[in-house]
Amino acid sequence: MASPPLHEKIPAAEAEADADTVSIDAWSPAEEAALVRKLDLRIIPMMSIVFALSLVDRANTSAAYISGMGVDLEMTTGNRYSVVLLLFFPTYAVFELPSNLLIRRVGARIWLSLLVICFGLVVLGMGFVRSWRIMAVMRALLGIAEAGQLPGCIYLVASWYRTFEMAKRISIFYMSSILALGFGGLIANGLQNIRVGDGIYAQGWRWIYIVEGIVTVLAGVACLFAVPQFAEKATWLTDRERFIARARLTRDRGEGEWKASTTLESVKHLLDIKILVMSWMYFATSSSAYSINFFFPLILTGGLGFEYTISLVLISTPYFFAIIGGVGLAWLSDKYRTRWPIILFQTLAGVVGLVIINEAKPPGVRLFGIFITVLGVQNNAAFLHSYAQTQIANPEKRSMSAVALVFAGAIGGIAGSTIFRSQDAPTYLPGMWTSIGLNISIVPCVLGMTWYMKSQNRQLREGKIGPLEGVEGFEYTP
Repeated sequence: MASPPLHEKIPAAEAEADADTVSIDAWSPAEEAALVRKLDLRIIPMMSIVFALSLVDRANTSAAYISGMGVDLEMTTGNRYSVVLLLFFPTYAVFELPSNLLIRRVGARIWLSLLVICFGLVVLGMGFVRSWRIMAVMRALLGIAEAGQLPGCIYLVASWYRTFEMAKRISIFYMSSILALGFGGLIANGLQNIRVGDGIYAQGWRWIYIVEGIVTVLAGVACLFAVPQFAEKATWLTDRERFIARARLTRDRGEGEWKASTTLESVKHLLDIKILVMSWMYFATSSSAYSINFFFPLILTGGLGFEYTISLVLISTPYFFAIIGGVGLAWLSDKYRTRWPIILFQTLAGVVGLVIINEAKPPGVRLFGIFITVLGVQNNAAFLHSYAQTQIANPEKRSMSAVALVFAGAIGGIAGSTIFRSQDAPTYLPGMWTSIGLNISIVPCVLGMTWYMKSQNRQLREGKIGPLEGVEGFEYTP
């Protein structure tokens, strides 16, 4: 068909029909730039808020523990603290897939908002718990409520942006959430000073959960009015903007209509060797990321000798450092259109940081090691999501890849909460060496994936193989 004039208004029905055959000159660069700015203002801030709330609510257990919860709920005996941490992840992993399948059927706005309200209510309830066993049950319920939230956010972002727009935007929304995690220690330090009466409400750690739970529920209600839908339902865009939003993805990676996958198709997507390898990489980095989140305050108070109030403040500082590095590295990745050197650098940074924590003696040097570790593992966790999304053209398969990575991350959370055992305090040497080994395992994975994808791209250009992922014009982004 002939391309429409640059500024001709395209009816919605025609846009729906022609998105797959659109010519590259169907819109001007200025129109596309204006659309991307509009997307940035609407999508990235909301996804940052949604993910930040879940991350803070998930990680505040360590702050509450050193603020008195460990003693009040008798968690200091045996491995009770590890059990409480661990029970979040089985339910989180099991409910990932059904939750992510529902996001397209129910709609991003309603489903993500409902998840935020639910996990806010669970966190609020944690403030009234009187037993470590009930706290463990609440952590399991939190896993159900938060399942699907991260892959839903990742998939929503990936459904709007082109391949080389994606890394820095996923990094920005992920790093914005890490910023909230950094401030979480400072906020927890203030909330644990609240005292009401002489009963359980005089225990400051409860107010960490109560206040953060209330804020999360209110934010979830606000999300009902602010979280964006997918392009085909985005009433906040004009017909012309919806057309451009969909058609530019068709030109970029053969993006077509989303169609519900059968169970067999979903399983086939999940068993793709690329998704399996990337899932292992995400498991390896997530185990370190979670263990640092959970046990960083304990390492500061026990291994490095800081008082608990100072520890709550120091929790924040490495995350601020990681944010600057993470956004900068993601920008370089999009600018130079490459992924593997960034993953390799961040992996090696995580390994070096863990070795410093493990082997150095002066507290200041070990604290520096924590900075390097957080830079590597937290940024890799964010970056691997954009890496996975840009290697897959099929929208249903891309949704499954987000589920697979977060499922692997949940298993990494189980590992991270168990390899650092209470009896190994204050140095946690077995956990440290396990984390080092897992991060080293990422290196052959990323090098192997890079060789494979470059080989496939070369054979495609030489005409030796058919379209990659079954989509004309699509190439991998090693």
